[in-house]
Formats: sequence, structure tokens, C-alpha cells
Amino acid sequence: MTASTSDVFPIVAVATRDPLDHRTFSGFSRHLFNAVQDVGHRVVPIATRDLRWYDALTGAVAPLGLLPGRRGDRRRPVVRPDWYWSRGGFERFGRRFDARLAEQPVPRVVVQIGTHVRSRLPGTTSYCITDATIPQAVRAGEFSVSFASGHVLAEAIECQAEVFASCRKVFVLSEWARSSVLSDYGLPADRVVVLGAGANVERTLPRKVDTARPFILFVGADWKQKGGPLLLEAFRIARLQVPELRLVVVGCAPRLDVPGVEVLGFLSRADPVAHQRLLELYASATCFSIVPPFDAFPNVLLEAALFGVPVISTREGSRPEAVIHGETGLLAERRAPDELAALVLRVVADPQEGARLGEAARRRATSWYTWPLVARRLLAEVAPVGGAE
Repeated sequence: MTASTSDVFPIVAVATRDPLDHRTFSGFSRHLFNAVQDVGHRVVPIATRDLRWYDALTGAVAPLGLLPGRRGDRRRPVVRPDWYWSRGGFERFGRRFDARLAEQPVPRVVVQIGTHVRSRLPGTTSYCITDATIPQAVRAGEFSVSFASGHVLAEAIECQAEVFASCRKVFVLSEWARSSVLSDYGLPADRVVVLGAGANVERTLPRKVDTARPFILFVGADWKQKGGPLLLEAFRIARLQVPELRLVVVGCAPRLDVPGVEVLGFLSRADPVAHQRLLELYASATCFSIVPPFDAFPNVLLEAALFGVPVISTREGSRPEAVIHGETGLLAERRAPDELAALVLRVVADPQEGARLGEAARRRATSWYTWPLVARRLLAEVAPVGGAE
């Protein structure tokens, strides 16, 4: 569906890196703005993490490069968190952003993925989209902001509050994120809108479950952060009752010498053969599982749902919204391997139950979690100041 000529206006798409690059925010930005373009709007991309060579002279880079982080194998970023997240960093990137934004004619409509900059140019209507707030990330010990010093963290929260206040609407991916914007920042409820996301799948294959050799599918770039060790323990327990059960690991390559575990590593969507293999795994998986302690909005859950694969996970973050327990998947109350194993065995032992959950997940995904639907929800709220509502 294409918007009428009177409704079409250019949109400045903003993200820390190129908004139309598939690597930016795990593809969220590219898929969203491509869907916006499909409706008929021109998209002007601007990357805000505009680092200059002379930033190194002001302390942008840690002297020892990558340093151990506070969470397991996590690493500190090359750019120092105290430099990047400080008030000075916020103003520095804001000035550079406004210099590029000034090249665009007024009225300007800015849709920013994240909250890294704030435009001060007149004639600009700003919107932002976030999957989590800084307080939520810090409480979980995630992202580079968690490594900032106390005074810089306070500045980062203050800057995020300014971005929220400057936006006509704040879009979030979940009610979980919305609750933090409302409670931690005090925004009026009518200015915070749940947008959701779309599944990053261009096409699906017919469901063909391998009932003779059932398997759990794990897809994630970081084995530990996505809860791989916990899932592995649950798999070991479940396999005691179902010896033919397998665990297939995609997206990363942990060293696992465990019977029944197949580590396939990264399957590039740009490689037709590897991409086809990934689609076939989704189509034939008995269930899908990742169990990260923190993941603001795991897109792979939507991908699994679009294939009709029941998801098994835990109740952290926004997952109870992406997966409706007992309806589109199963969620453990605790991060306990025996509880996860029981849920896996439930769908392995009862293929009809798995099919029921998966089909409900597919219906829900196609009715809410597609990029054309997300783009339409966004555009229903976005307009230039004085433009059509």
C-alpha cells in the first residue's frame, strides 16, 4: 500500500551507523526504513557515530584498546564509555549531526533509532525508537554505558531524558521498554507508543518437523550472552529421556564436544547456500530456544514464530510479549535447566502440542510482527509540525 502524494514527506533516518546497513542494530534499522521507502517516502540516512581522527587527542580511545568487561567474556569497547556517554560527547555528536541535518530542507522529520543525539535546529520534528532505556541496560550490566563512571552515567541518563523530551513521540519495541520510559523518565503516556518490530526473514519454507530426530535450534552470535551454557545443561537433562534429541547451534562456534550437539557456526544470509540451510533448519526444528539473561527484544524469536516454530525461553525482559506462554510458546519461570528441560520434553513428546503452539505463533507474527505493518504503525504517528496528522 502506497501513501497518497499529499501524505508523502522525506524522512531523515538516523542511527549510530549507516541506517540502511544490514549490520546496524541487527538489521532493525535497514528493514524498517526499507519498509518506509516501500510505502513511498524518501529516506535520507545519517550516521551519528561521527568519529574524527582528532577525537583520539581528547581521550576517545582507551590506551590499552580492548579491556576485559564486567560480564564474563564481554569486552570493553575501543571508544571509552566515559568519553562517548558524557555530556561533552552528547553535545559533540549533536553538533556534528546538526551540521549534516542543516543540509536538508525544512520542515525536517527525523526518526532516530536510539537516543544518541538531539537536534537543536528549528524546523525539525524529532522522533526516536528504542528497545530499552539506559536505566534498564545498567540494571542488567549491559552495553558500553554500563562501564561508564558514576558521574558520566548520570549525564547519560540526563541526556537521554532530553532526547525523550525533545521528541514528539517516543517509540518503543515493547511494553517492557515503555514501562521504563514512563517510570524512569516521567513522560506522558500518550507520547510513548509501542511500535514492535518485524521478523528479519525475506521468505519462509513449509513446516516439516523432523520427528525421527528432534532438535532444538539455537541462533545467536554470542553463545554465552544468549544463554547457551544454560540451554546446554537443559539439553543434557532432556537427552537422558530422549537419546535421539539434538541441539543445533547456529551463528556462533563455541567449542562443544557434547554428544548430540551440532555446531554449524555462522550461516551468512548473503550466501544463497548458507541462507537456504538456515531456512531449512527453521522449517524442521522441533523448537527454538535462546535464554539470555538480558536481551531487550530478540528478533530471532520473531523469525522462529514466522516459521511456525514454538519458542522455549525464560520470562526476562520483553520475552513474555514476544512469546505468549502456553499459546505461542513456553516460558520458564526460573533460569533453571531442569525447568527448561521439562518444557523441551513437553513439545518433543507431544508433536501436536508443538504444532499448535507453532501455528499460533505464526498467526500472531503475520498479524503484528512484519516490517510493512511496523512501518504503517510508525507513519500513522509521524508527520512534520503543521503537517497532516
